Amino acid sequence: MKQLLLMFICLMMVGCTEPEPSSAPGVPETATAIPVKDAAIAWYQGSIESAFAEATEQGRPIFLYWGAVWCPPCQEIRHTVFKSQEFINLTGLFIPVYLDGDTERAQTWGDRFGVMGYPTMIVFNPAGEELTRLPGNIDISRYNSVLELSLNQMKPVSGIILAALDDADRLSEAGFRQLAYYSWFQDVSALPEDADRESLFHTLASRAPDQVMSTRFFMLYLLAKLDEEGAAISGEEVARLQATLASDELTLAAWDTLAYESEGLLPLVPEGQRAILAGQWWRRVFALRFSESLSKAEKLAGWFPRLYLLTKDGATLAEDIRQQIKTELAAVDGATPDSFERQSVVNQMGHVYRRADMMEEAKSLLVAELEKSASPYYFMSTLGHIAEQEEDFAGALTWRGRAYRNAVGEATRFQWGTEYVLAMIRMAPDQERQILDQSMALLNEFDDRDQLLAGRNFLRLQQLSEEFGRWRQGRSLDAPAFTAAVQALCRQQDAGSQEADNCRQLV
Repeated sequence: MKQLLLMFICLMMVGCTEPEPSSAPGVPETATAIPVKDAAIAWYQGSIESAFAEATEQGRPIFLYWGAVWCPPCQEIRHTVFKSQEFINLTGLFIPVYLDGDTERAQTWGDRFGVMGYPTMIVFNPAGEELTRLPGNIDISRYNSVLELSLNQMKPVSGIILAALDDADRLSEAGFRQLAYYSWFQDVSALPEDADRESLFHTLASRAPDQVMSTRFFMLYLLAKLDEEGAAISGEEVARLQATLASDELTLAAWDTLAYESEGLLPLVPEGQRAILAGQWWRRVFALRFSESLSKAEKLAGWFPRLYLLTKDGATLAEDIRQQIKTELAAVDGATPDSFERQSVVNQMGHVYRRADMMEEAKSLLVAELEKSASPYYFMSTLGHIAEQEEDFAGALTWRGRAYRNAVGEATRFQWGTEYVLAMIRMAPDQERQILDQSMALLNEFDDRDQLLAGRNFLRLQQLSEEFGRWRQGRSLDAPAFTAAVQALCRQQDAGSQEADNCRQLV
């Protein structure tokens, strides 16, 4: 039994090697672009402005990584892609820049680059033009090929998209590859507003020069259907899905869809074909969950289609399946000693437990992680979400308050503080004084309040302003200091600035 457990742990660890010790990137106080002490990527030390100036002077492209210490997908990238020696070698041909979301004026740069979600990876040419954005959930070897392609092709993805819309047959193989591994869901600006996303992906799937790229475009086409009311997957498309699932290579190439999107896509399948496809779907994904091309967290995603099908009608999992989940997750837990890598892995373990409706196990896991995590406030927030789902509102607010008080970094504290206020508005709307005081306290988190009107900070402020306005309706409250302070801040902004434009969107 012990030998089998050791073998299982080995399968869950990419490459079966000892985990490397590492330290987290610190949250800087004043730098704009900062070094990260992991692997051997020689992150640029200096300002964003100087990085772009140096790129122009030296004729070198820029690889920009936008992330945050607490973000599980960021830690996933850091402990997989950024530890690939080939990837490290390739970044030596770039000026690699790490921009932490809590860095001074980082959110202003986020607006300028059009980035909101963590992580975002962008490649710029030496002239500062954006070439492409790398998705956050493809296997490591694909990152290497996409980064190398950026060096060789040096064509902005926006131009390739326009060419594809005009005549996809004219695209080069490199153009198809750049679009197949583009971060479509992190950047909608490259696609014209009037473009038919579904039609574009369908065309690219039919014209792609190899099956792997064609499969990725086909999956993007199916995902685009989710935005269409009354959409359905045709019999021909079901056959294409079955052919994809019959191939290990194609299933792994489409892992980011097949592992995570069964809940959305399977209901679109004709009822007469759904059961057969669903069985093939979960069995293939489940069987491939130990593939060496997958990270620990992505291996765990192999459970998701099976759990969706087993629990979608409110059924309780059989005890042997529950025990299998516990055994597998315990093995992953024991194989992941690094506190920063655990941010991604434990987060995924929690998702598995929650999708299995094993809520007590999920809570026990996350509570135990608070003592181990480098960013425990992230898991406190998740515990608050679970408590709210269970209608334990007092417990939910306690967790949300703890998460805010423990959060580190200006933008991070504003995000967690906003979530705390919104939780109070939802679950304790009559606690008027606490809501008013906490809302005002959020503004005092900033040394430079203009940063409230930039990037992710602004999105949170906008959400808070909208909910705050709805909450105030029907209440005999004086104009709160929070609203007055935001209005005063907006009056100070220069006409035509991004901050002034953002102010016009506030309620």
